[in-house]
Amino acid sequence: MKAIVVTPKKSGVEVKDIPIRETLGKGKVLVKTLYTGICGTDRGIVNAKITFTYPPDGYNFLILGHEGLGMVEEVGDGVKYLKKGDYVVPVVRRGCGVCLNCKIGRQDFCETGKFVEAGIRGKHGFMREEFVDDELWLVKVPDEIKDIAVLTEPLSNVVKAIDELLFVQRRMIWTCEDSTFGCRNAFIIGSGPIGTFFSLILITLGFNVYIINKRDPSPMEEYISKRLGVTFINSVKDGDKLPEADLIVDTSGVPSAFIPLMPRMKPNSALILFGTLEGEKYEITSDLVTFMVERNIIVIGSVNASKKDFQGALNYLSIWKNRYYDVLQKMITSKVSVEQAPEVLMKKPNGEIKTVIMWD
Repeated sequence: MKAIVVTPKKSGVEVKDIPIRETLGKGKVLVKTLYTGICGTDRGIVNAKITFTYPPDGYNFLILGHEGLGMVEEVGDGVKYLKKGDYVVPVVRRGCGVCLNCKIGRQDFCETGKFVEAGIRGKHGFMREEFVDDELWLVKVPDEIKDIAVLTEPLSNVVKAIDELLFVQRRMIWTCEDSTFGCRNAFIIGSGPIGTFFSLILITLGFNVYIINKRDPSPMEEYISKRLGVTFINSVKDGDKLPEADLIVDTSGVPSAFIPLMPRMKPNSALILFGTLEGEKYEITSDLVTFMVERNIIVIGSVNASKKDFQGALNYLSIWKNRYYDVLQKMITSKVSVEQAPEVLMKKPNGEIKTVIMWD
């Protein structure tokens, strides 16, 4: 079976024929891979910049890939909801089986840290021609959005983060006088796929959205921001033009990107930390801590998603298929063959928003 493999904690990636044969047991489904997405986590692994990755037990290599879309090829005994020909997206994180959150399907809130994640740590991923998985971990995709469903996994993480935000902000009345979010300003730091998804959801909810980067937008970013009705701000040139913020979302993982913006936060506002990066440092002063305390500012760290968040992502894609289909299409800036994948995994192409690998 052809697969894209890495040796965790070592730089490099290659396409190999892997002699893995998985059994189609009770409740299991054989899935033919159609597309897999490439993200910053994948590039962090292949460039040996992510230290928490490791292979499954008994293997000295890891099959990469956690953003997958496939078609059901065969179902085993006991499969209840899926049939041959269905399109599916696999859930990434699998629970520890010990803590209560994992036992009830909220492995995104695992308390033991003993979970595994496909293509990242302890479990082979989906950058391969086919895979066998339990029906429990597969989310059925409506046929009408199969052409954009490879975007489901990254969007699911954003759905989860927004759900956390809205839940926490029930601590008070956070809507406007007309019961909407039309008076609320959201800053999104980063203009990649995650930043775009945060913008899409927040625009859908009615927020005023500002996408912030340290440069001018690319032609594609300019098209997307204008199409969505969001304001793209080059923080180096025009940072002083930003209004006060009710919400800041950092997708960069760079403290120097979001900490200087925090003095613009309104009372009762929120900061979502979503991006991850190792090594960067920036000073937090006691004055800033006092500012946060006195203004009831809340900080939310969010990672991963549950199956219900994947279903929520598919619901958003169904809505946006009619409203913002051109944006979703333009987010997939390139499609590459399996043989071309190692090159784009090692280095992000100029102007990329989302690159996907074609397997069919």
